[in-house]
Formats: sequence, C-alpha cells, structure tokens
Amino acid sequence: MQRRAFLRNAGMFALSACAGSFGGFRTRAASPVRRFKLGVISDEFSQDFEEALKTMKQFGLEWVEIRTVWGAYNTEASPSQVQRIKELLSKYQFRVSVVDTALYKCNLPGTENVVKEKDAYPYSQQMDLLDRAIDRAQALGTDKLRVFAFWRVADPQRYYPRIAEELAKAAEVAEKAKMRLVLEDEGSCNVGSGHELGAMLKLVPAVNLGANWDVGNGYWRGEVSYPVGYGALDKNRLWHMHLKDVRCDAAATAKEKAEAFRKQGTRVTEQSKCQTAIVGTGQVDLAGQLRALLRDKYDGTMSLEPEYEAPGVTHFEATRRSLEGLLKIMATAV
Repeated sequence: MQRRAFLRNAGMFALSACAGSFGGFRTRAASPVRRFKLGVISDEFSQDFEEALKTMKQFGLEWVEIRTVWGAYNTEASPSQVQRIKELLSKYQFRVSVVDTALYKCNLPGTENVVKEKDAYPYSQQMDLLDRAIDRAQALGTDKLRVFAFWRVADPQRYYPRIAEELAKAAEVAEKAKMRLVLEDEGSCNVGSGHELGAMLKLVPAVNLGANWDVGNGYWRGEVSYPVGYGALDKNRLWHMHLKDVRCDAAATAKEKAEAFRKQGTRVTEQSKCQTAIVGTGQVDLAGQLRALLRDKYDGTMSLEPEYEAPGVTHFEATRRSLEGLLKIMATAV
C-alpha cells in the first residue's frame, strides 16, 4: 500500500495515557516475540524515535525497523541524528532488523505510472540513494535494506526484464558492501503480490536479493495473501516480513475478477475494495501464516506495519491496538 504522509507526531503525545496498559504483555509475550524476532516500524508509533522505542520496550520487543525519524526518511538524517539513533538503540537495547529505503519508488525510465504517484527520488538519484542507505545500515548494525520495483504501470509483466536488470544492478552494488536487499510487495509498485514477488525473484538470481513479504498487501491486487500469495514464494529467499490486517468489503464483479486474472494470472479474492484494519479484526489469516513460518523454519525478522487510519483513532492508538492483537495471535501460533 502506498506510504501515507507523515502523520505520526500525534502518537508521542498519547504515550503517557496508554503506557499503563502495556506492562502485562511483557512476560506473556516474551516467547513468541523472540521466536518470531518481532519488531515495529518505529514511525508507526511516533516520529520521535525515543518515544517509539520506549513504547516498544514496554511490550517486550527487541527489534526495530527504521523508516522515517523526526519527520524525514532515515537516508536524509544528519550525522548527528544518526549518532543519536545509535545512542538510543544502545540505551533501550534494540537491534535494527531493516533500514527502509525508497529505492526504485520512482518511474522506470520511459514509463508512466497508473497510480498517480510522484517519484520519491528521481531515477537519476537512485544509486546515490542506495549509497546513503548502505551507510545508514552499516552505522546501525544491519545488513538488510528494503527496496521496491518502480511505480506500477498498466502492464507490469511487460517490464519485468528491465526491472530485473535494475534490481540486479542494485544488488551488485549492495553485495560489495556485504548488504542484502529485501524487495517488498507494494500495491503501488510493479511487484504488488506474492505471485509477483515470487516471479521477480526468479528473474534475479542474485544471492543477496530476497523478499520482504508484506502479508496483506496482495489483497489490493486481488490475491489472498495467505495461503495463496505465500505459496508462491521461495522460502529460502524470505528474509523479512511486514504484518498487517486487511478488510475487503465490496464483492468483486465477474468482470473485475476476470480482468485481475488476465493481468496477474493468479487467483483473486472475492473482494475488490480493501482497507487496513486493526490486527485481529480483518481477513488476513495471520495465525495460519505464523504457523506456516514455524513449519517452514523461518528464521528471519518481522515488523508490525498496521498503516491503519480512521476518524477518531490516532495512529499511535491504532498501532498499539494492532500490536496487542498481534501478540494474542502469536500466542496461539507458538
């Protein structure tokens, strides 16, 4: 799903009011949290990195994914801000699972996107962006960078060979720095479902390119994320995950389903209009997904990314409730 504008600041003000309800999860959730190496994308709680870590610590978490901090992408952070991030990671005893980048969240040259998005960074700046992301990851102690597959066009598969070349080029640069790239299935980009993610990875055999499997995003592309989308992935190249819940309300017409199948060649859901939901209240079979990960001996990391917005509910509160819901689901899966 396309990244929403920075509206996380409100979360930090809700911390003191909500903190009292967190403590009970720490002991009860410790085992599944550690088994699944669960974290949260910090700005889902707050743009204030310390406030986000404080909140996560009270849930017993030990991992964090870093996307935006203090109102800007981590790749734009100043040296003093990077140093402050390192100090806070040490203070609260967190490890960084992934450094998020906006790499290839732009138009593939010569194409026009159908999602009406502007480039996060123009194509000409992508390798400079990758270099900065590598610097951030090295400074923060992780070897994983999240990347994309360019803004979505009308016929994505037509451009897969070119996209594969671009991803291979980025992977080669990253490999020299001993970094891994995790490609996300993002609905606004040319890889937006499990089937598309699996297909792209087959085209790019680079040993340091793997999957950031965002469970739920495939619903916007007409795919049941679990078990259908998950079944299309090479489990040996699944290194990181995003967890969310989704609710799809309006039934797709026969024409819509036929068109989705024509474009993707994958089974589609019975719904066509979807929105995020508080984890545990939507349609994504997260319990089944987690059990499958145990069965498949998944040893990667994962992050909660609820992306839930609704009138009268702060982003902080939505993330807190989603984390509570996810921990309950995890307790049944372990």
